[in-house]
Amino acid sequence: MRVIIAGGGDTGVELANALISEGHEVIVIEKDKQRAEELAERLDCLVIHGNAAHPQVLKDSGIDQADALIAMTGNDRDNVIISLIAKTMGVKRIITKIEDTGYNDLLIYMGINNIINPSRLISFQALSILKDFNILNLSIILRGDTRLLPIKIAKELDGKKIKELDIDYDKARPILILRGDESLFIDENTTIRYNDIILFLVKAKYQDELLRKLAEEPK
Repeated sequence: MRVIIAGGGDTGVELANALISEGHEVIVIEKDKQRAEELAERLDCLVIHGNAAHPQVLKDSGIDQADALIAMTGNDRDNVIISLIAKTMGVKRIITKIEDTGYNDLLIYMGINNIINPSRLISFQALSILKDFNILNLSIILRGDTRLLPIKIAKELDGKKIKELDIDYDKARPILILRGDESLFIDENTTIRYNDIILFLVKAKYQDELLRKLAEEPK
């Protein structure tokens, strides 16, 4: 597989090394000249100095032959632009790192569903570790437009049954409750308690709406 990674930060480098070790062809695009030169010495792949948010740089990287593009720069706007350009250039698989979840709806609207929100993943991972349930072992991104999404239930939903939740069950399915040290399977008559964490299988386009409806607001 030919993979283009836009952004030569620590995460991008770690990802590049992992892909290279699996035998994939990797191209890294790095905006900072000195950093690009350093990476060219360190990585066993092609490193291009340039701004991946510019269409010509992506063309020069051979994006027309890429199987996947991963936008991993430290700038949300650049990652959005890079992803949209890659989409218009026909890249089938695009993964975008975004800190500001406000960009999620735009990307999903444009057909880019594989979105990584690091702050959200970190909070979910920390919470799952506290519950002795490593959510990342199951994978936050399951396939295409489907996510495994843990939601800490809002206080005002305490005592409600699953069937009483205001959600579209064609777009989201609750599958498990994490309650204290217990993991409980769910049916429509399961009663929710405050501080429950419910694992949902959810369509990417619906995840932000589901969070707004059910999640406890961060303090």
